[in-house]
Amino acid sequence: MKEEKKLPLVSVVILNYNGKKNLGNIIDHCLKSVLESNYPHFEVVFVDNASTDGSPSWVRQEFGHDPRLKVIVNSRNYGFSQGNNIGVKYATGEYVVFLNNDTEVDPMWLRELIKVMEADPSIGVSQSKILLMSERNRFDVAGNYISGYGFAINRGARMIDHGQFDFVDEIFSAKGAALTIRRKVLDEVDLFDPRFFAYFEEADLCWRVWLKGYRVVFVPWSIVYHAWGGTTSKVAPLQQRKILLYHGFKNRINTLIKNLGIRNLFEIVPKHIILCCGIILYFTLKRRPIDGFLIAKAILWNLTNLKNTWRKRNVVQYQIRTVPDEYIMSRVGRKGNISYFINLLLNVY
Repeated sequence: MKEEKKLPLVSVVILNYNGKKNLGNIIDHCLKSVLESNYPHFEVVFVDNASTDGSPSWVRQEFGHDPRLKVIVNSRNYGFSQGNNIGVKYATGEYVVFLNNDTEVDPMWLRELIKVMEADPSIGVSQSKILLMSERNRFDVAGNYISGYGFAINRGARMIDHGQFDFVDEIFSAKGAALTIRRKVLDEVDLFDPRFFAYFEEADLCWRVWLKGYRVVFVPWSIVYHAWGGTTSKVAPLQQRKILLYHGFKNRINTLIKNLGIRNLFEIVPKHIILCCGIILYFTLKRRPIDGFLIAKAILWNLTNLKNTWRKRNVVQYQIRTVPDEYIMSRVGRKGNISYFINLLLNVY
């Protein structure tokens, strides 16, 4: 019992938008599994992004009797970043877990996470082993690395889990579907960038964690099942492309500008923009002008918002950074050659 009392309080932030309707009420499975976690000290902060399907009232009706649950209802849909930031304001734990509403957790997931992080104060962020909900022996993703072109390289994506990643290992970024961060570290590096509606926000956060001198690791004994694509699967195709292409490219370029050291800023960002222009040309030739337009719009957004981004960059470079780019790239960087980029283009976009 004494050992149980020493375990820190954990705040699990679950962001929701029309999860009852769009996801076939998978939030029922999510909340049930989380509340049944084999861990003695946790709270759940359920943040609703102005759903129109009655999610908040349904959650209160089904789970409101549990004193560990807080239900926060936003006045509008703030997206992933700001929605989760609002959840943090209501979190009181020493650790904050950002968990997607289209997930289901193993009973031991939280205990395994905290055991690893409590044993090593150099760990600032950890990611659970995220497996597909539909194929529970297949990875969603086991973290990612960063390439010399500024693209994230997913590790283990859609691979069968043969135990090949069953060890605590450093990764560049944890996936936001199941990301755990020390509250102390979050206070030091700041929250998600509120300008990032969706995509690449967790990479931006993890990059700042690395720059502050902490590590990001993958914890294989903490298992989370994810209905990959569940959140956007019910969204109209054009809206899906807008979220993926516009926000994805916008946020990735912005992340590079803020977090790279000055030498790498002028070396990597031009390469990245050239490759983005190559993707625009590819879509033009494939007669998909809207997709090309969305990427061009993402580049333009970064140009028109450069002044504000540069202010944020100064905070990162002069108040957060404690280690050079070379330290991070030597640990969690990968070359990511042109053949990888072409494969990424053909299979993702």
